[in-house]
Amino acid sequence: MLGRNADTFRKIALGTVAIATVLMSAAGAYAIEPFLQGFSAPVGIHAYGGTSLLVSNWSGGTVERVQADGRRSVFLDNIVSPAGIATDATGAVFVSSYSGDIIVRVGPDGKRKTVADGLATPTGIAFARDGRLLIANRSSGEIVAFDTKTGNRTVVARGLSLPVGVVEMPDGSIVSSQYGGRVSRILSDGMVQELGQSFNRPGVGILADGDDAVLVIDNGASVVRRVSFDGQSSVVVDGLSGSAVALGRAANGDLLVGTWGSGNIYRVAWPKS
Repeated sequence: MLGRNADTFRKIALGTVAIATVLMSAAGAYAIEPFLQGFSAPVGIHAYGGTSLLVSNWSGGTVERVQADGRRSVFLDNIVSPAGIATDATGAVFVSSYSGDIIVRVGPDGKRKTVADGLATPTGIAFARDGRLLIANRSSGEIVAFDTKTGNRTVVARGLSLPVGVVEMPDGSIVSSQYGGRVSRILSDGMVQELGQSFNRPGVGILADGDDAVLVIDNGASVVRRVSFDGQSSVVVDGLSGSAVALGRAANGDLLVGTWGSGNIYRVAWPKS
C-alpha cells in the first residue's frame, strides 16, 4: 500500500526511476510513487517526443504536455471529452473526442485538423503495424481501423461490450478492454479469445506487455491486472487513490496510471525484459 508520503508529489525526469514507496501486490513488490497531480479526469497518457508526456483531461477539454523537468502546458484545447492519444510515424498526434465523435490530428507543425467524424463515442486509440489507426468505438461495440491518409474505415471487430481500450499485439491479434466486463483477443482469422473473467469492470487503459500478455486497467476495482494469453491473471498495481482509468508508459518503460477523483498520475517501476 502507499506510504505516508502518498500525497507528496515530486517533479522528476520522465526517464528516471525514483522510488517513493513500495507496493506489495499479488505478483510481487513494485516501487510506486505519486508522480503528477492536478489533472481533470485523465483518460489517455502517451509518451511524446522521447522526453515528455501527453495527458488527456476528459473533464477539462484539453490535452496537456508535461516536460521532463515537470513544466506543463496546454498542447490541445477546446476538444470535448478528449480520451485516447496516439502518434504516427511522422510525429503527428491523434486524439479521440468521446462526446464529439471525432478524431483530431495535430501535425508536427502544430496545425489542428479533424480527420474523422461521425464515430460512436471513440475512446481508446492505437496505431496498428500497417499504419492504420485502431479506434475503440464504444457505442457501436466495434473496433474500427481508420486509414489516416485515405480516410477509409474498416470494422475489424463487432459485437463487443462497450469497447473502450484497444491494442495490437506483435502477432497481429487485437485486444480490446470493454466497459461491459470483457477483455477480448481478436485473432487474424476472426476467432475470439475471452481474457476478462477475473475483471470487475475493464477500463480504457491497455498496453501490450511482451508478446503474449496485456496490462489492463480494472476500473471497477481500481487496479491494474496483467493477463497472459494462457489465461493467467494477476493484480500488479493496487493501493491507488481514486478510480484507475488511464495507463501509459514513461520513456524508460515504467508504468503510469491515471486516476479519476484524485486527478493523480502514479508511476510504477516495471521490470524490464
